[in-house]
Amino acid sequence: MGVIKEGKVSGLIPSKEGFAVHYPGYPSSISRAIQTLGGTESILKARSSQSNKLELYFRPEDPYSHPVSGELRSCHSMLLKISRKKKNSSPINEAKEESEEFHADIVARIPEAYYFEGMADYQHVVPVHADIARRKRKNPSEMEEPHFQKKPGLIDMGPEDVMMLSPPLFSLKDVPENIVLRPPSTSSSKKKQDEPPETHSKMTFEPALGIDFKDVQEIPKKINWKEFITEGTPMWEWQIAVSELFEERPIWPKYSLIERLLDKNLKFTYQTLKRLLLTVGYYFSGGPFQKFWIRKGYDPRKDPDSRIYQSVAFRVPPELKSYCDDNAAKGLKHRWEDLCKFRFFPYRNQYSFQLYELDDDYIQQEIQKPPKQTSCTYETGWFSQHVHDSLRLCVKVRFLSIFPETGAEKFLKAASEKFMKSKRACIFKDAPKPVQEEHQQINEDHETLKNDTDAVDEAIENQIDTDDVEVDELDSDDGEEEFDVYGMDSAGEADNLSLNSYSRILYCAHPLLCSSVHRPIKNLL
Repeated sequence: MGVIKEGKVSGLIPSKEGFAVHYPGYPSSISRAIQTLGGTESILKARSSQSNKLELYFRPEDPYSHPVSGELRSCHSMLLKISRKKKNSSPINEAKEESEEFHADIVARIPEAYYFEGMADYQHVVPVHADIARRKRKNPSEMEEPHFQKKPGLIDMGPEDVMMLSPPLFSLKDVPENIVLRPPSTSSSKKKQDEPPETHSKMTFEPALGIDFKDVQEIPKKINWKEFITEGTPMWEWQIAVSELFEERPIWPKYSLIERLLDKNLKFTYQTLKRLLLTVGYYFSGGPFQKFWIRKGYDPRKDPDSRIYQSVAFRVPPELKSYCDDNAAKGLKHRWEDLCKFRFFPYRNQYSFQLYELDDDYIQQEIQKPPKQTSCTYETGWFSQHVHDSLRLCVKVRFLSIFPETGAEKFLKAASEKFMKSKRACIFKDAPKPVQEEHQQINEDHETLKNDTDAVDEAIENQIDTDDVEVDELDSDDGEEEFDVYGMDSAGEADNLSLNSYSRILYCAHPLLCSSVHRPIKNLL
């Protein structure tokens, strides 16, 4: 313990640590201060919680008392134990005053402390509790309750059984704040001037939510918006521009719509654009036209010609997303038209393109073919699964081939191989199969001839040599041939020639259909 001289003391700083509570008042005792803080259990609970808040109740006996919160902050303090000692300056002269010395001892370091800097909330003191406390201090003889005559239907209720419905908090903040409203900036005021004045019209909108592709069969009907918008206003001109785009094409991607409107030097907020689109269009929440704006009154699920407006998704491989994230963080963007023409690699990780807008010969050739399906499915729309996969892989190959950095070679190779396999699968599935069809027709004709002229067939069978070609043998040989999509021009032509000559032999073998009724088959070979 050192002596305090001129406000200074020297000593060793101990390793023991603690925390302090800057109590906002002068408690009567330490025990009372701990009681207002909720006791030692509440203090330990506040220390272990992550909120770093310590509540203090000035009236812990009152359940309606509102607490004040103390915030835990870091500090650089020390806990000192100060003592005062008296000593006589002169033992001979006892009449002289005794001098005092103050000693200080560093007990612990204080790295954290609770500060109560907020204001106390408004308090609602229930008068019932005050009246009960006042009566308890009186003599028992004076606390006799007067006897009132009970009325029928009333419930006996003691003076303490009074329900007080006071709010848990009167004030939401305990620290005063200065609120300064910012003046409107020049840009925002200019935008507000460009916006047309809001008119309270009777035009009603369907819910601005996507329509379920499978469950909802009824689509929004077309409305005459010209009856509700004043002609000559900016809103009228904007609505005319949006309506003309939907007359040009019934289905539009959002980015394509925005770019076309910007090319016409039309600029407005996103909320205004959404209002304009909801006036004349709607969109599906899923399916082959997901999030594409569709003209009201037009249902692409019932029109096979809508297949050219279907969506095809492109997702950047996870290993290449760093390129997109870096450029997107810089705020770089590409024109939608340039992306549809495969001029640049996208800066976003995922896009949904419209087949009609993609500048690719294979895609445009495939979407112009007659549809093979009679219904529009949720997964592939009006296309088969093979064709839909081919279109998606074609888009993937085109974008991976223009990736500006290294690292996309293996993805491009894998996508190209899948694309070629998918194209061969489409050709094999959609191409006509003349060999099987003509074989089936030959068998049917042969069965018909056999049923009609059993006697003639029996005579013909007797005249056939063992060296002649049998029908079963030819059928088995042709059935084992594999359909090659690459050699279809040469091999397919040869098969057709041999098959036609073979069918001509069977046709002439019937005596009723051939001029030489009694000519043997071996003479016709």
